[in-house]
Amino acid sequence: MKIEINIQGLQNSEKFSAICQNYPGQLYLRSGQFCVDPKSMLGVLAIFYSASDPVFVDTNDMDEETVQKFLKDINQFLKK
Repeated sequence: MKIEINIQGLQNSEKFSAICQNYPGQLYLRSGQFCVDPKSMLGVLAIFYSASDPVFVDTNDMDEETVQKFLKDINQFLKK
């Protein structure tokens, strides 16, 4: 599942990365041709400061129950 997100600033990047670290499966943060590991705060910062396209987190093969919990955890970062 691809979920569009928006993160502003260092503290929010740290918080988002910390949330992603709580999920054992593989996650990807994608924007255009860029792809980084959202469990890496530096990766999160790099993609948000350099990407001009929308940014999506890809939950890969996460089961539906885990996806719903993840969405709740990252609610403040969801693009609305």
